[in-house]
Formats: sequence, C-alpha cells, structure tokens
Amino acid sequence: MASVERELTHFAEQCRKQRFSEAEMRSICQPLAWHVRLGQLRWWTQWLLLPGLLVYLLWSYCDTCAWTASALGRLLLIQLLPYWNWTPYYNAKCLIERGAAEQRLKPKILGKHETLWENCALCEQLERIPIASNVSYSLLEAQYLERGLPVIVTDCQQHLELDDLLLQLLDGPPELLASEPCDVSSNLMLRQLFNLDAALQKIPATAAWHLQFRNCESSAVKASRLYAGKPYYYPLHLEPYYSSWLLMAHQQQRPLTEIHVRGLIFVQQLSGHFEWRLRPKQPCDEGICPNLSLRLTAGEGLVYATDLWRLSYGLQQPNVSHSSIATVFEVNWQL
Repeated sequence: MASVERELTHFAEQCRKQRFSEAEMRSICQPLAWHVRLGQLRWWTQWLLLPGLLVYLLWSYCDTCAWTASALGRLLLIQLLPYWNWTPYYNAKCLIERGAAEQRLKPKILGKHETLWENCALCEQLERIPIASNVSYSLLEAQYLERGLPVIVTDCQQHLELDDLLLQLLDGPPELLASEPCDVSSNLMLRQLFNLDAALQKIPATAAWHLQFRNCESSAVKASRLYAGKPYYYPLHLEPYYSSWLLMAHQQQRPLTEIHVRGLIFVQQLSGHFEWRLRPKQPCDEGICPNLSLRLTAGEGLVYATDLWRLSYGLQQPNVSHSSIATVFEVNWQL
C-alpha cells in the first residue's frame, strides 16, 4: 500500500512539472478514477447485499422472524400516520392511477334494460320471429342465438294438464313446497302470507285464478325438474338451468307483465296458451328494432338470449277448457 502511495505522489509531481491544465489532468486520471469508484461500489454492494440476503432468508424460512418483522412494520406505519396518511394507498387497487383518457376507455356497466348499441344492427331488419322444428341445439345456436334472434320451436313436445301438474307438485319432493319462491304474483293469497303448499291447495276450489312464481333456491330448482322437463333440443353439454319459473292462469285475463330473466331462456307452453312479447332493450327500442308479439300454444317453445330482448307475458282470451301453464328456464350462457 505504501508503494502505491509513493507511485501516486511521484506521478503527481511529474504532472506538476509538465504544467498540465485541469481539463488535461481530468482526462489523464479518468481511468484511475473509474477504477477507484468501481472498487467503492463493489465494497458498498457487498456490505449492503449480505444483510439484505440474510433478511430475505429469515423472512422466507423463519415464520417467527417473518411475523416479528411484519408486526414491527405495522407499528412503524402507525407511527408514521400523523406525518403521512398512507391509508389511501393501502386501500387502493392500484398504486398508480390511470389517466383520464384510459379511464374513459373502461366499458360501461349495462343495466338490465340496456344493451350495446352495436347489437341494434341484429334486429333492425327483423319483422317476425323465425319458426323452426325438428332442430338441434347446435343449429339453434349457429343460426339464431349467436345472431341475437329469438326462435319459436313448434315441436317442443312438452304437454302437462293442470290435474297432473298439481299431483306432481303436492306429492313431489318436500324441498319444493318448503321453499320460499321469488317473484310471486297471485290472487290466491296475500303476498305476506304466501305459502306455496297452501296456494296450490286453494286452486281446485277457485273459479278464476292466476299463479306466478320463480324457484330461486337451489334445492327448489332441483326439485322442479320433476315437473319441468327439458325440451329435446336442450343439449347435454349445457349446464342445468339455475332458475325456473312456473306461470299458470285459469279463466282469468292477465295483462302483459314483464318478468325479469337473464341468460339463455327456454320457454315451454305446457297447456293452453299465453301471449308473449319481446321488446328490444335500450337504445334499440328507440325506433330501431320492433316489438315482437307471439302466442304459444301447448307443445310449443321459445328460445332466445336476454342480451337484446325483454320478456313479457299475458292472457287476453282464456281457454274455457284448458288452464294456461308455461315454464321458463334461465341458463347461464357463454358463447
């Protein structure tokens, strides 16, 4: 080390004798200064990296050390609160907020009566609902559902009279009668007193009545499969319906009433008839797409997706010899 200092002293004296300028001295000593700084950097890196590596190993493999460090860190953050409010960063989803331009690109959350305006092109030329029979689900999906079109299936092949339905409901699984249905509408009982078992018992003694309810409890939905059979075009790969409706009316007119459904919808007319109406969602309802009215009779069905359409049903001219009965299935549907 002493020899190095002597050489540096001798080098400095020779440079003074040569009377180099400051810029020339800086240029001459640049390689030496670079090596000195590199040595200092290596020294600091070594002594800073080793403690950091030791802390990482203790944090990763010593639960007690990790818990202690976490507790100390929290205490330190609490002590910092009077000087720096870090809670917004702790609760925020992102430490760096997006710019206003990027936030404007975020897709709008659609309401239950709204659809994308681009979907209006699917129904602006639609004049009536297509009719099909002897179909497969793949054909329905490719030709109608993917294009946002509803379709009437004339050979649904599901028939069920009122007496048979009541027998299946009253003698069926107890999970159905013990459930609390949703979206109930009936003139058989007060809503706050409504009980499905009691309402069904009142039907034979009532001249004119209507009953609408939705099975929303999973146990009731499973039990409803006893009377609400799937149509032949319901594919095996499609998941079971998550909700089922039962719509019934006897000798009573019913105004068109909207029911709120979501997903892929299977409507089956089991007995009698109902009038149905599909209305386009906003903004397609502003003179772009038409309202579609139809009547389903026993054995017919309707299939459509709720991305574009709202559903209403009613009964204008009750059938004197048959009760009107229909089921509606809601299925989670992803293309």
